[in-house]
Amino acid sequence: MATYQGELETCKKGGNTKMDQNILTRRSLRATIFATALSLVLCLLVLATPNQAAAQTDNDANRPAAQQPDNDRNQPAVQKPDRDDMSPAAQQNRDRDKDKDNAAGRPDKDINHTELKNFDKFLDSHPEIAEDLAKNPSLVNDQDYVNKHPDLKDFLQSHPGVREEIKENPQVFMRREQRFESREGNETNAGITNQELRNFDKFLDSHREIADDLQKNPSLVDDQDYVNKHPDLKVFLQTHTGVRQQVKQNPGFFMQRERKYEKNEDRSKPQK
Repeated sequence: MATYQGELETCKKGGNTKMDQNILTRRSLRATIFATALSLVLCLLVLATPNQAAAQTDNDANRPAAQQPDNDRNQPAVQKPDRDDMSPAAQQNRDRDKDKDNAAGRPDKDINHTELKNFDKFLDSHPEIAEDLAKNPSLVNDQDYVNKHPDLKDFLQSHPGVREEIKENPQVFMRREQRFESREGNETNAGITNQELRNFDKFLDSHREIADDLQKNPSLVDDQDYVNKHPDLKVFLQTHTGVRQQVKQNPGFFMQRERKYEKNEDRSKPQK
């Protein structure tokens, strides 16, 4: 514009022709049109920016969840407290609470039915270990004892829930297991009669090898391979359906009942 005004002044002063004035007018008009067009473009850009932002917001809202950015991905995961990571004070408080529950006769909340059932089943098939732990539950924390009994070692390794609970308080766990076995035995073996016990005791007295095997592992009576290898046992179970049903439901409890029956019978015999 400054150039145009300078040229216009020059033309006036110099007395240029009318044609020169028309040329300068056209140049001025082109400059005005260019400035106007540039202003319109800038206005359109300014107006378009909010619309694009709103459209982007709508797209994010309608985008599937899997495509939306995960704001929590980079946040550190919340770690759950581990029993072994408890502070000494927390462990002491937990143990004190357990002692209070035990003194009040309340069961350990961490011991569940499945853990008791698994351990009871294991002890039924390992009477020697069951007797040892009944006399001294702390043997389960004796590494020398555990190493000398591979089946117990394998069981504790494959059942971490039992391992943790029995190591925390073996006496309480064993009492719970004994109550569980007694309750289960009363429910499943309520139909055991003295006649059935007498018949089974008489059979075992005449088959000491089978008696020894079943004392060590009562669950063998439900092992078809073992039964097939001992025809006398197979015939006995076939001809004494009451014994067969009861001993298969809970072999460990049935063998305990048989041992008690035998002891009572021995006491009742006259001393020579």
